[in-house]
Amino acid sequence: RTHGNLVSMAVRVMVLVTMAIHAAEAIKMHRGAALPALRSLPLHWPPPRSTALSRTACMVAGAAATTGDDSSSQISEWAKQESLVVTKGPHVKVAGKTLNPCGLFICILTMSVCACCYPPLLLSYALSRVFDNKKRRMVDYIVNIWAKMSMLLCTYRPKVTGLEHLPHTDEAFMFIPNHTSFLDIFSMSGFVPRRMKYISKIEILRIPLIGWAMQFAGECEEVLCREGDLGMNSHLIPLHSGHIAIRRMDRRSQMQTFKDAITTLENGNSVVTFAEGTRSKDGKLKKFKKGPFKMSSKAGVRIIPVSICNMYRWMPSSALLPVAFPRQVEIKLHAPVETAGRDEAEVSKEVFGIINRGLPPYQQAAPGAVV
Repeated sequence: RTHGNLVSMAVRVMVLVTMAIHAAEAIKMHRGAALPALRSLPLHWPPPRSTALSRTACMVAGAAATTGDDSSSQISEWAKQESLVVTKGPHVKVAGKTLNPCGLFICILTMSVCACCYPPLLLSYALSRVFDNKKRRMVDYIVNIWAKMSMLLCTYRPKVTGLEHLPHTDEAFMFIPNHTSFLDIFSMSGFVPRRMKYISKIEILRIPLIGWAMQFAGECEEVLCREGDLGMNSHLIPLHSGHIAIRRMDRRSQMQTFKDAITTLENGNSVVTFAEGTRSKDGKLKKFKKGPFKMSSKAGVRIIPVSICNMYRWMPSSALLPVAFPRQVEIKLHAPVETAGRDEAEVSKEVFGIINRGLPPYQQAAPGAVV
């Protein structure tokens, strides 16, 4: 009982501290009062306002003036994002990655919410095995609640646009977003009103609680795979027809992933896959792999391109966990792209262009980048 009281008190203290920090932010923004003590905390703090536009914003302004377009609001938003400075605060290096108190807080909070969701998750798993074994939507619904609650408790809520592109029917889609952070998965699961399965690396399934929850969302089959290119002995690993695990350096695992993804789509599940294959190290859109477009074409489903804007600021590739609570993140859902009867390379190029145009300039691929 005493232990429970201490945990409850600790949670209350963390919530009060978070509320106090954000109240201080509001005072700072509206009154311009200096709060040097709070500036030392490893949390997001709005940078001083600058009267000069960023270099990128100036280029956009010049282009708008040339074409005669009224892009002042877009220029203002891009300038704000360009000038945003996210400080790490006090931190340590773990395996060469940055870890600060804010990231640790987000990790503990997320795992705690996940643990609290396990009783309804187990119940929904048991019911889904009987009544909805192909889709297991009840499990997906609990995961959606977990992701959304975790992010809201971290005071993070992205702006989501393009929801009109999601039809009211139960049509399965292949969602293809750009990828800069594991928070992309939380954002898609928590704030896009669609139950989805993910294609993710095998290491995710080894994470306690989170990996187990992914396994509840789909049947598991044993597949013989080699340990990458390391020349280690072959062994059995779990791969899924719900959430799908892939060992990226293993050819046989990739082939099994391809088959599982098609089966999952044909069963009526929407699938999220990151066509870049891995996180972008500098936040810019990278070259796409061919696999997702072959999968969608083979399964006969449409693709929804997704632009996740400004997430890289909050968890760069040099960080083990987020360095601050995310702000100014936008998820743009674009109109579905048809795949039936079309060349896969052509579809890939179209989807790449749509996602790229939806990103702010500092995240867009370099001109002439190979798709």
